[in-house]
Amino acid sequence: MNGAQQMKRWQAALFGEVADVLRLEDVELPAPGPGEARVRVLAASLALPDLMMIRGDYPFLPRPPASPGQEVVGIVDAVGPGFPHPVGARIVGNSRADIGIGGFAEYTLVPGWSAMPAIEGLTDEQAAGFPGSFHVAHIGLHHRGRLQSGETLLVLGGAGRTGSAAIQIGKALGATVIATARTEAKADFCRQQGADHVLDLSDPASREEIDRITAGRGVDVVYDTVGGAAASDAVQVLAPGARFLIVGFASGRPASIDAQDLLMRDYAAIGILSTFRDETEKAATVATLTKMLAAEQVHPPVTAVYPFDHVPEALTTRAEGGIGQTVITLTRSLGHTVR
Repeated sequence: MNGAQQMKRWQAALFGEVADVLRLEDVELPAPGPGEARVRVLAASLALPDLMMIRGDYPFLPRPPASPGQEVVGIVDAVGPGFPHPVGARIVGNSRADIGIGGFAEYTLVPGWSAMPAIEGLTDEQAAGFPGSFHVAHIGLHHRGRLQSGETLLVLGGAGRTGSAAIQIGKALGATVIATARTEAKADFCRQQGADHVLDLSDPASREEIDRITAGRGVDVVYDTVGGAAASDAVQVLAPGARFLIVGFASGRPASIDAQDLLMRDYAAIGILSTFRDETEKAATVATLTKMLAAEQVHPPVTAVYPFDHVPEALTTRAEGGIGQTVITLTRSLGHTVR
């Protein structure tokens, strides 16, 4: 850092391509407001929304500046009134990327609603993306989707960080898991996460295969991280009473659900967003995931780790179509790249 009031942060003053607009800047150390903490970042998750916000395609950031890095693990450095964790605590949470104070920085701001203690036993690299993948998957599959043991779960985009978490959580909850993947490398990764079957929904034979797997009933829950054509194909294989969970839109286009079709075929469409967790759900999910980790039922698949000064490379090579979880680390001695 250059002086007590200065720090480094990756940010873009204008929307555009990474190479054209993203710069490592010296900026003022942010001061936490009510309900916030300033956090010294240890590691930050990298995902498709980070690239989308730089390009101006992310709905939660309508105007620049863009500062990527939505999820972090770090040490509480200073707190505003009402922040729920003390100075010195190791926490995970969301950055204030929504106002241009992202987590690809030496320090960021974390709002209290998103903050929780990092689960013991998780490395910084594992903890960085845990809320946006495993927490969201458990909230979606258990609290919203009511996935039951013996049901069939279809995960769209199973090789991504959110999809791979859903595969693991689905198996831990006792479901038969079908994952979708477009390449053999991604299919292999889905199987490593525990998927019972891996299909490419663009293949006309996939519908017959789902009929075979489910004895003609169809799937009970869809966990959709992709949207677009994949979501439209998945709607066609729903069982009566199915729950279609809308989690993301890696294809660039969210799922389009026909209300009349939903009514006539008796299924539900449910949006899953981490900001909708209440404190009871959050506590229950943390407790359950802690037990699952201890029992080795889930294991965060960190597949690439980049040092802080390699953020542009990580964004351009891993944000689109990456397998598993990509992490930016600010612990210099741990910085390395795995491909």
